[in-house]
Amino acid sequence: MPEESDYITKCRDLIEEKLGWGKSTAWQNQDFDKLSEKIFAETKVLLSSSTLKRIWGKVKYKSSPNLSTLNVLAQFAGYENWRAFTATGWITTEEKTNSIVTAQRKGIPQKYFFIAGLLLLFIFIAFWSFKKQPRHLGFEKLSFTSKPVTLGLPNTVIFQYDASHSNADSVFIQQSWDSRRRFRVDKQLHEYTSTYYYPGYYRAKLILDDSIVKEHDVYIETEGWLGIIEKSPVPVYLPKTLFQNQLVLNISEKELLDQKIDFQKEPPAVSLIKVDKTINTPSEHMALTVQLQNTYDKSNGICRQTSIRLFGTTGVIDIPLCNIGCVGEIGLMIGMQYINGKTKDLSGFGVDFSNEATVHCKTGNGAISISINNKMVYHGDFKQGIGRIVGAKITFMGTGIVRGFDLKEGD
Repeated sequence: MPEESDYITKCRDLIEEKLGWGKSTAWQNQDFDKLSEKIFAETKVLLSSSTLKRIWGKVKYKSSPNLSTLNVLAQFAGYENWRAFTATGWITTEEKTNSIVTAQRKGIPQKYFFIAGLLLLFIFIAFWSFKKQPRHLGFEKLSFTSKPVTLGLPNTVIFQYDASHSNADSVFIQQSWDSRRRFRVDKQLHEYTSTYYYPGYYRAKLILDDSIVKEHDVYIETEGWLGIIEKSPVPVYLPKTLFQNQLVLNISEKELLDQKIDFQKEPPAVSLIKVDKTINTPSEHMALTVQLQNTYDKSNGICRQTSIRLFGTTGVIDIPLCNIGCVGEIGLMIGMQYINGKTKDLSGFGVDFSNEATVHCKTGNGAISISINNKMVYHGDFKQGIGRIVGAKITFMGTGIVRGFDLKEGD
């Protein structure tokens, strides 16, 4: 019988075949970032790039992935869940024959495999025949609200709930769309606190058994622009003294070295983030202008990958930039649509970072257009939008400077 590691290997192979990115042995950090985004786009569950690196053997990790992670991988590979994937019998005829031959060498007659198979089939049919019908979930006087205790990061949110009148066996509070942030709470209690380390717009959920019965918005806002170095689970928060003023946001290598950041292995992911629910710009009709420059010129960050992300209440717009020779390694995200630089010409997003780049993004009349240094690089449909824009994030692999950021409604 195959072991769990055999199934994981096969699931990885199916995902690699689906992506068409070539063998994973040649994948870079950004490939795992994009895979994380693609998995979220299809399953609405976020698997971090660090988790994916462990599964693909890029990072040494002794323990096996948990079942929730395996379920998401199986769903992305085209199956209902991990159990359905492992029950599909994807082992080849040759592998089955080898297993039988091995068993026979050990003195086990082949007929016993047939008998064992019939017995398992009988047990399976009996189980489903006598399985109790699902109970109807009933509840009344249900409530679910929350409030952050402060402004800025980190921030604790106090959830207040009342599910005491329900007949549910279990009650959960989920912080966001990420099912890994789901925690079981006492049905007879009424408060639960959760700490958020990253700013953003979240959709908190109250779950009875397996049913989402209440949800509401949670805004983790910043006080102006916030600089962070992305690390899991807690980022490094950069002092505000690094920002000269509201028009110039500058993160230099010297300042990062002062924060004890190691540049030897790979450049850190440095982000400038602003989340404020009062921004409230309609994504279907807006204009964005950003002037920036990736200033990291070391050999371990030769591609100078940079991204501009807009947070909407129903999705994101993620605009990539990089050195012209690396455009095959990037991807563009428009709502739930991911455009892969390996299968689509994204050469227009390659720039010369020896100078500043000016990025324009406009939406209107069901379309979106992106131009870089006054040259149109993308135009496509944008009929669904991403809801109301409530924040933005600019990420540099290494260091960078933002000299202008302007987001407004209309042209």
